[in-house]
This record gives sequence, C-alpha cells and structure tokens, in this order.
Amino acid sequence: MTLNIISLSDLLKSDSTEEEIKILLSSFECKSLSHGASDVEDFLHNKAIFFEQLDMARTYIVMSTYKKVHFVAGYFSISNKPLIISKRNFSNIPNSLQKKLMGVGHKTKMHNYEIKSYLIGQLGKNYNSVSKKANAATGNDILGLAYEKIKDVHAIVGGRIVYIECENNIKIIKFYEENGFRLLEDYESPNNLRIMVKKIEHL
Repeated sequence: MTLNIISLSDLLKSDSTEEEIKILLSSFECKSLSHGASDVEDFLHNKAIFFEQLDMARTYIVMSTYKKVHFVAGYFSISNKPLIISKRNFSNIPNSLQKKLMGVGHKTKMHNYEIKSYLIGQLGKNYNSVSKKANAATGNDILGLAYEKIKDVHAIVGGRIVYIECENNIKIIKFYEENGFRLLEDYESPNNLRIMVKKIEHL
C-alpha cells in the first residue's frame, strides 16, 4: 500500500482552509491514552499548525488510501534543535558514551555540552477505524520516512545526531533501541523525559 508524505507547510499554503486542515489532523487517534500517547495526539490536533507558523518545527502527514478513501496513516515532526547536556548530567553518562559524544559535539562557555542535532519531536501511527482496517503503515515505516527527511536536510546543512525525548516507557524505549537509538543512562531532560540518540551516519 502506497504511503505519501504531505508537509503541513504545503497544506497551509494550498487552497484548503485552515478549518479543513484541522478536520484532517483531528482524524488522527492514538492507540491508548497514556501520557506520551496523549501528547502525540494533542500536538497534531492543537499545536502543529502553531509550531509550523512560528517555524519551530516541521510536521509531515503520512497519507494512504483504503477503498478509494484517503486517510492519515501517521505523522512525524522534526525540528533543528541542538542536544544540550549540562556538565553535571554529562558526568553521569557512561564513559564509553561520553567518548562517542565528545567526537560529535563541543563544550559551550557555560560548560554545557552541545551537539548539532535534529529532534524527532513527535512520531505516531494513526489508530482510527479506517487506518486500523487498512493497516497501511507500521511505526518502523513512519520512522523510516522521518529518516529520509532528516537525511535530505543533513545533506544541505550538516549535523551529527538525531534524538528523541520520550517518557520512561519500556515499550517506547525498546522500539527506539531496536531502531538503533541509544538511551542516555541516568539522564533526564529538563522536562523529565528520557533522551535517546543515534548518529545520522547510521540512519
């Protein structure tokens, strides 16, 4: 089944009204109502357009067709956001990972550690009734599409790391570990989320 990517930016520039776009985005549903899943759903429903208009992130809608009906199969959002680790938190990271990160980043004047990175801010598969029947995309499919967008940008402006912030959920962490991400042990972001990283050269 064919998957097509439509950028939210292009949608907002099209002949579609903002209300029509909001109706499309609202068709996305998460499988559960856990905190992390709720954030993924809420972002697309209520924040994605605002983030797009302020150039804070770029959101991409993954579309497919089932019985001639177009539907949202999933989505992802990407932002050009450096990964910044405080000196104290950096010292908590295992030495083996410290050495790997030292090769791709630099220390700032505030003695933090900064790596030129891309953040996959949101990524989700649609679980509404049509999408479940069609079974058009897996989480791996959507992540692979996000990789392709990051590689396109990387070819133009560079960068070393792609990372995600996620809740401390075993299933989510396992999903990203199986896709080559490495968890920063004993480290949480300022908003109490776990950080997982992957070198862009390994996408």
